[in-house]
Amino acid sequence: MLSTDFIKTAAAESGIEVSGMNRDQMDICDAASVRKAFHEIKPDWVLHAAALTDVDYCEENPEKAFRVNAEGTRNVAIQGESMGAVIVYISTCGLFGDEIKAYVETDPVELKTKYAQSKYAGEKTVIDKCSKYYIIRPGWLFGGLPHHQNNFVYQRYLEARNKSSINSVVNRYGSPTYTKHLSGKILQLLKSNYFGLYHITNSGHASSYEYVRKIIETWKLPTEVIPVDSNMFPRKAPVPDCEMLKNQRLQQKEFELLPHWHEAIEEYISEVRKKQA
Repeated sequence: MLSTDFIKTAAAESGIEVSGMNRDQMDICDAASVRKAFHEIKPDWVLHAAALTDVDYCEENPEKAFRVNAEGTRNVAIQGESMGAVIVYISTCGLFGDEIKAYVETDPVELKTKYAQSKYAGEKTVIDKCSKYYIIRPGWLFGGLPHHQNNFVYQRYLEARNKSSINSVVNRYGSPTYTKHLSGKILQLLKSNYFGLYHITNSGHASSYEYVRKIIETWKLPTEVIPVDSNMFPRKAPVPDCEMLKNQRLQQKEFELLPHWHEAIEEYISEVRKKQA
């Protein structure tokens, strides 16, 4: 989702040539493959969005999680540094704990899941190997194309359109974030050279229940959203109760914050409707 929207956003900017690489073109777990792709493209900036993001799968397959999210990131970081490229590493909001608050960049991590551990290892690798980098911790991502498997906004539409009611968790919290808006902010950062770690989300926070209710209302579906405890949806991974982020570093650098997540959902759903019309 993020790669799709970032390619569109960056390609619309004058003077930026974008090369999107899929796994067949560059396997981040294969250092030779990474080296070959980098030497062909000779990038100035690298948006490293490749990751194994299925949190429950990572919990049961930690070696694969670390191979992709940590060792794969190491390959990208080393090759990028050798060519003088700026690395943008997309991390995660799932690095903290169960205290219900908006976490800032300087808060200590808790790393409850194997996924979080592998992504944080990727962060440490980028810091260790790269002299020019951005580490981006986004919120709960939505956007891209309707068929994208992790497109939460469209998946909830598909789930709810033929049902009178659906359940949604009331005691898990995060910061819904539109990949198109995130892409624009990443481009602003790249032009600033204010390197470092950033939390970037749409403004505001929500429980999963509030998030889903807004999605269903915006799609104008009559489906009732019923608040339930997270125990109704058992997970293999001990995911944190709170993934809310505060964009403190953006504020310190006097960047304009992203619009409220309500506006972001309305904008995205409006765009999907236009394409389907």
